[in-house]
Amino acid sequence: MKYSFIIPLFVLFFCHCRHKEDNTITQFYGKPEVPSSIKEDHKYLLDKIEKMTLFQDSTGLVAIKLKELMQHHFAEEEDYVLSPLGLLPQLANGELPEHSIEVVELCEKFKSQWAHMNAEHQLIKAFMNELVQASKDEDHPEIMELEKELQKHAKTEEEVFFPTAILIGEYLKLKSLEVN
Repeated sequence: MKYSFIIPLFVLFFCHCRHKEDNTITQFYGKPEVPSSIKEDHKYLLDKIEKMTLFQDSTGLVAIKLKELMQHHFAEEEDYVLSPLGLLPQLANGELPEHSIEVVELCEKFKSQWAHMNAEHQLIKAFMNELVQASKDEDHPEIMELEKELQKHAKTEEEVFFPTAILIGEYLKLKSLEVN
């Protein structure tokens, strides 16, 4: 708990050190939907954290900070990182999306923000460590389960979802060269 003031400073730094256009929600006609399984996982994790914010102790206070960061992080992911994954069934069938150029731009935006997203994962891990510490004295065994679930979620994103989003952009760039 003694270093808890540092984490919000990092969050503010990483959230505001980007160009203004990088902080906007990306919308265009035909933008792919984030796969429902990913959205459901995000909702499940946020719901678990939400319940922990109701604890009337230091665990609840840390959970509030974690929830705010997770909401911000998931919104970014669903905006420009994970939406290209919604094209996987279409691409697997050999079909190209109508708005390939815009999807490539999304993937390029993510590529430029990949380090930022990984830094947010580190911040989430730091908050989770703080949550585990706080919960040790306050008898909240469900915190350990959440920690495992968040670790698994982050690992899946870093090892599978993030690289796949980049590959989708690269694939669409190559396909557009073939067409032209």
